[in-house]
Amino acid sequence: MEEPLDPYDNPIKCIFVCHFHHTAGPKILCQVPKDFMSKDSFETVSVYMIPKGQLQKFIITITTKDNKILGYPIQINDQKYLRNAYYFNLCFVCDHNSHTLHYEPIVKKLSSFLLNLEIEDNFLSKSDQSEKTQEELLCLMSKVMDDLNLYKRCTLIARQSIIYLNVIEVSRNPPTPLDFDVPLPVSAIDLLDEQWDLTTRQVAPFIDGVNHVSKISKLSKLDIEVVAACIQNLIYCNAVSLVDLFRYSNMYVCTTKIGQLARNKSRYDEAISAISRPSGPKAKFKDIFTVFSAMRQGSRFIDVCLRFNPVSINIDERNLVLYGLANGYIRQLRKYPVVLKEKDVEKTYMGNYYNGLNSLNIISCFTNSDVYHLDEEIERDIRIVSVWK
Repeated sequence: MEEPLDPYDNPIKCIFVCHFHHTAGPKILCQVPKDFMSKDSFETVSVYMIPKGQLQKFIITITTKDNKILGYPIQINDQKYLRNAYYFNLCFVCDHNSHTLHYEPIVKKLSSFLLNLEIEDNFLSKSDQSEKTQEELLCLMSKVMDDLNLYKRCTLIARQSIIYLNVIEVSRNPPTPLDFDVPLPVSAIDLLDEQWDLTTRQVAPFIDGVNHVSKISKLSKLDIEVVAACIQNLIYCNAVSLVDLFRYSNMYVCTTKIGQLARNKSRYDEAISAISRPSGPKAKFKDIFTVFSAMRQGSRFIDVCLRFNPVSINIDERNLVLYGLANGYIRQLRKYPVVLKEKDVEKTYMGNYYNGLNSLNIISCFTNSDVYHLDEEIERDIRIVSVWK
């Protein structure tokens, strides 16, 4: 079976320059590779390639059955032209289901480059009559396409003008949150900021590092798919991160950032305020750091709590974990069950999921099973081992 196309791995399939000819109307002036866009294919989109004045100098994206065409139409008003104006459009063509956001600045910049060449020397408008000029344009577009596809950058020189083009990498979409993933705030979400839509304004008040996606859906009275999409966008904006449900059976380990907490005295008061129990005296920073340092592979959080008794030293254990995760001082190790022998896969409870690739929480979401019951089943079954990573 053919693997699906990665929308971020989208080489340029074609670059063409079209213009409005005073008698022939919209036509392709130059394209690489040659004859990629047939006359019939171009005619179906030509009205969008040479649009009316309101759309001039705006990025335009046209999606057809096979291709996505990205253009930046330009109109030059000047009495030297037969219709007192000249219209052209430089277009990139990619696969129809690919992302083209990272090409938009390049199309705009390259179009402005051609605009300057046209104003200075009628570079485009005389290409119809000059084979030499048309060949030069063809060479320029070939170089742009080859260099951007191979190196993600291109330096273009023409008529004593130079332009530098670079493809800026666009962050990939984070995975869609699962029902029992817990969104954890990592930066303040200002609901008065106009960048947030109505859905975000409904969802954000319930994001507290405790409520999982399914619970947020019920509290906000929104479909779970809508809530998941909203949280996915907040992850992309670095406003939240995802953690598993807080459980004493979870395992956490310190990261190298824990040293920064020890050396940065300006964070002491913040840590104490965030981690101390709401009633009673404040926790001591020494105790907070000691409990963090005890989190290591092989010790579940319940073991750490039994050892230090957080209540007795005024530490709220849930806030301790959330503060540590939010600031990167600790990270969670997840449990991945594995059936030891292949012959036992069909004999075990949901054995097909126990392949070392699915964490306990993922399995519980995919199978609509209670995570606590699932964990008990795994612990009782001697044919299954668990890997923490």
